[in-house]
Amino acid sequence: MSNDIVQINADKIATLTGYSPEEIAVIKKTVAKNTTDAELALFAKTCKTLDLNPFNKEIWCYKDNKGNLLVFTGRDGFLSKAQSNHAFNGIRSSEVCEEDEFEIDIANNKIKHTFGKGDRGKILGAYAIAFRKDGEPTIEYADIKNYDKNQFTWNTHKAAMIKKVAETNALKKGFGISGVQSEYDYEVKNDTAIPIAQNQDVNILNKIKEAGTKEELSEIMMNIPPDEVGNYVAALDKRKDEL
Repeated sequence: MSNDIVQINADKIATLTGYSPEEIAVIKKTVAKNTTDAELALFAKTCKTLDLNPFNKEIWCYKDNKGNLLVFTGRDGFLSKAQSNHAFNGIRSSEVCEEDEFEIDIANNKIKHTFGKGDRGKILGAYAIAFRKDGEPTIEYADIKNYDKNQFTWNTHKAAMIKKVAETNALKKGFGISGVQSEYDYEVKNDTAIPIAQNQDVNILNKIKEAGTKEELSEIMMNIPPDEVGNYVAALDKRKDEL
């Protein structure tokens, strides 16, 4: 594609979205890679509609494994949107550890949480409460088993990361923020966004296939949540027979 064609397309997208051609070029090179002109225009228009800034990475996009364009933001983006709502009345969150005293009643908007003395034990999850001036608060709980990506930031700042997940979910639901996905629900591999749940299924199945002994297989099975074991029975039985 020649530079002239790129410039013409950038001009058209700029006219449609309100960005300059130079800004469109920067967006294309940084937070909207591998997009078609139509997808780039849609993304830029979404940035304007949501009033999120692509230049400081408040908003970005990837495609999923079916080629669909997904627009993302993180906790700060959802918080910015919620704070622009006149009904926003703050947010409260905390990690939950195994030695804490913790009870949650989402139906009745009640949480009882007391930190354990001394070592609180490993982190189990986090909750967040998004408050509105004109209605009831929204409570969300995030189980760390569903989100821990075992990557650098998660390994070094696990409490902060799981709180961001809970805060994102509470803000998105409490203030009806649509048209944008949470970055914490996906992993990006080879510039493709993969839902965490789908990626976890693949990881568990790979572990089962690679188990070298029945003891290893038993350990894998013990680490699968009881309500999810049924999803892997066929693979577990097959590997047992092979061993």
